[in-house]
Amino acid sequence: MNRLKIDLENCYGISKLGHEFDFSKNERNDGVNSLYAPNGSLKTSLAKTFKDIQDNQDSKDLIFSSRETTRVVLVDNVEIEARQIMVIDSYNESYSSQQVSTLLVNENLKKQYELVLKEIEEKRGLLIKAISKSSGITGRKESVEFVICSAFGRNEKEFFELVSELKGQVYPDFTMHKDIKYSDIFTDKVIALITSGEFCQQLTEYVDTYEKLIRDSPILTKKFNHQKAGQVTKNLGDAGFFSASHSVNLTLGGEKVEIESHADLKAILEAEEEKVLQDPELKEKFEQVDSRLKNAETQKFRDYISEHHEILPELQDLSGFKKKLCLAYLQIHTELWQELIDTYRVNQELIANIISEAKRERTIWESVVEIFNRRFNVPFNLSVDNQDDVILHDAAPVIKFEFNDGRGVQQVNRGSLLETLSQGEKRALYILNVLFEIEFKKQQENHVLIIIDDIADSFDYKNKYAIVEYLKDISKFSTFSLLMLTHNFDFHRTISSRLSVKRQNRLMAVRTNEKIVLNQEKYQNDVLNAWKNKLGVCEVCLLACIPFVRNLVEYCYGRNKYYTTLTSLLHLKPETMNIKIKDIQIIYRDVFKDKARVELADSEMLVKDKLFEQSEALTQHATDSIELEDKVILAIAIRLNAEDFMIGKINDAVFVEAITSNQTYALFSKYSETFPTELENIALLDQVNLMTPENIHLNSFMYEPILDMSAHHLYKLYGDINALMR
Repeated sequence: MNRLKIDLENCYGISKLGHEFDFSKNERNDGVNSLYAPNGSLKTSLAKTFKDIQDNQDSKDLIFSSRETTRVVLVDNVEIEARQIMVIDSYNESYSSQQVSTLLVNENLKKQYELVLKEIEEKRGLLIKAISKSSGITGRKESVEFVICSAFGRNEKEFFELVSELKGQVYPDFTMHKDIKYSDIFTDKVIALITSGEFCQQLTEYVDTYEKLIRDSPILTKKFNHQKAGQVTKNLGDAGFFSASHSVNLTLGGEKVEIESHADLKAILEAEEEKVLQDPELKEKFEQVDSRLKNAETQKFRDYISEHHEILPELQDLSGFKKKLCLAYLQIHTELWQELIDTYRVNQELIANIISEAKRERTIWESVVEIFNRRFNVPFNLSVDNQDDVILHDAAPVIKFEFNDGRGVQQVNRGSLLETLSQGEKRALYILNVLFEIEFKKQQENHVLIIIDDIADSFDYKNKYAIVEYLKDISKFSTFSLLMLTHNFDFHRTISSRLSVKRQNRLMAVRTNEKIVLNQEKYQNDVLNAWKNKLGVCEVCLLACIPFVRNLVEYCYGRNKYYTTLTSLLHLKPETMNIKIKDIQIIYRDVFKDKARVELADSEMLVKDKLFEQSEALTQHATDSIELEDKVILAIAIRLNAEDFMIGKINDAVFVEAITSNQTYALFSKYSETFPTELENIALLDQVNLMTPENIHLNSFMYEPILDMSAHHLYKLYGDINALMR
C-alpha cells in the first residue's frame, strides 16, 4: 500500500473531505501518518466511516439523513476492500478478541495430531455409525461417545481410552440385548416415569412375579432365563449340533430327558417361555405398569416393552442397564471395536506425546500476553486452563484472570475484574484484546490499513509510552500501514517523533462550514524556536513571543523589570499604554543571546496598537485555519479589552492598584460583586477568565489547549468583548 485517496461527503458530520495519504515505506520511513484533529472536527467521524467499510455497511449523515453521502476510498487507485481495514476504537469495554483461539493454536502440532488421528477417526466413524444404527442414537441430543462415556462415568474426551479399557476386561455376553434401542428407553419422560416412586413400586411387583415364575419353572432359572434358552436353541441349530447326531439332556420333573432334535428342544423351551410370559398374574402386573404410560413418548415405550417384557427387570437398575446396552452394542460390532482399539493402541504413545506437548506449548497467544505483561503496568495476569483442548479439539479457551493487589493473588472472572479495575486499567485490558487482533492480522499476510482512534487516551504516561513502543514495532511490519487519529496534540507529537513520521505525513485537520482540510502540521518542533527565528520579519511572531519570553525571564531572573514590562502587555497596567516595539526589542536581544542584534520593525509603534491591529486583521478574514501565533495574539487582545472594560466600570483606582496577581480573576470577582444583575456581561467575562489564561500562560512544551480551541470561538469572544467597549 503506497497511496490512500479519500473523497468523503456527508459522512457522520464530515461535510466534505478530500485527501491523499502517503503510506509508502523505505529503509528510513515506515509510512506512518498521524492526524491531529481538535475535538469535534473530524476524528470520530472518519473512524466510523472506515469502520463501515470494514463491516461492509453504508455510511451516512446521522443528523441530516436526507443529504447524499459520497464515500470513495482508493488504495493505489483501486477501491479498498473490507479485509484491508482494521479500525481500533478509542475504547470499548465489552470488546473481546475473537482470535484468541486462533492464536492459541500451534498449527504444526495440530497437523501432527490430525494426521495421527485420521486413521483412528476413520475406524471410530465406522464403529459409531454401526452403534448408532443399533442403538437409535442419532447425535441430535447426545452422541454415541457421550452415551458410552457417561454410562461408565467418564469424560467424552476419554472415549478412546475407555473403549480400549473395556476391550481388555472380561464381561458377560450381553448380545441378547442387541435388538433393544437405547433411544426408545432412555428419554427424559421415560426416565422420569421409571424413577417415580409409584411406578417404581408397580415395576418391582411385576419383576417379583416374573422372577417367581422363573424360579418355579422346571427348566428356566434367573441365569438361564427364556432369553438365554432361546439363544442356546438358536446357536445349537445354527451350529448343526443335532444334525451331527448329538443330543442334549434336560431335567424335567427331577428326571433327565434326552432331546435328540432341534425342533423338540425348541418346542419345549418355547412352551416354557410362553408359560412365564402369559401368566395371568404377570399380565395383571404388566397392565398396572401400562396404565401409567399416557403421553406419546411413554406410549412408545409401552409398545416397546410389550414386545420386550424381558427388559422390565433391567429397568430397576437404569445405570447398570445403560452399561449393559453399551457393552451389547460394542459386542455385536466386536470386529469394528477391535479394529479401532488396535489402531488406537498403535498410535497411543504418539498421541500422548502430542497432547503433553500441546499442554506446555508456547503459542503466539502467550507471546502477546508476555509482551503485554512486560510493557503494561496492570494488577492482573492471564493464563489458559485448557490449551491442549484448544489446540487439539477446537475447544473454546478458558481464560483465567489472576488479580494481585500487592497483598495476595485471587482468581476472578472477567466481569469481576472489570468492576475492580481503574479506567486506565480497563483500557489496558482492551489494548490486550487489540494486540490479539493485530497479531492475528500478522498471520494473514494481507496488506492492512490500521486506523487507530486515540488508543492512548486517558492512560498514564508509562502505559501511554508502552502503546507508542508497540505501535512503533508493528509499524515496521511490511504489510501494515498505520493511520493515527488523535485529538491529543501531545500524543500526536510523541507518535510523530517516536515513529519517525515524515513531515508531510504529520497532519492537522482544519474545519470550515463547507469542508475539512488536512494541512501539514507546523508545530512538531520547538514553537518558540520557530518564532524566534522570524522576529525581524514576522510581526505576529514577535507579538506571540511575549508570553514565552515572560516565562523565560521569570524562570531565569525572577520578577525583574523585564518581567514587569512583559506582564504589562498581558494585563492592563498604567505602563501598558507606553510600551513600544523598541522596548521589547531590548528584552528580546538580552534574553535570546543568539538574537543580540535583531531589529524589529516599527520600533516606535506601541505594542498595544500592534496587538489590536493584528487582531482586527484576523477577524476581518476569519478562518478556522489560523495558526497558533494568531490565536495567542487574539487571546492577549481579548484579555486586555476585557480588563479595560472592567477597570472602567469598577472605577476604583485604589482597588486596581492593589492587585498583585491573578488580575483578570480579581477584576472579574469585583465586577460580579459590584454589578450582580448584569448577568450577560458576567457570563461573557467569565468566558474570558476561563478561556484565555491557558492560551497566554503557555510554554514551549504545553500549548495544546489553544490548538484545540476553535478559532471561531476566539473571533466571537473578541467581537463580543469589543461590543462591551462601545
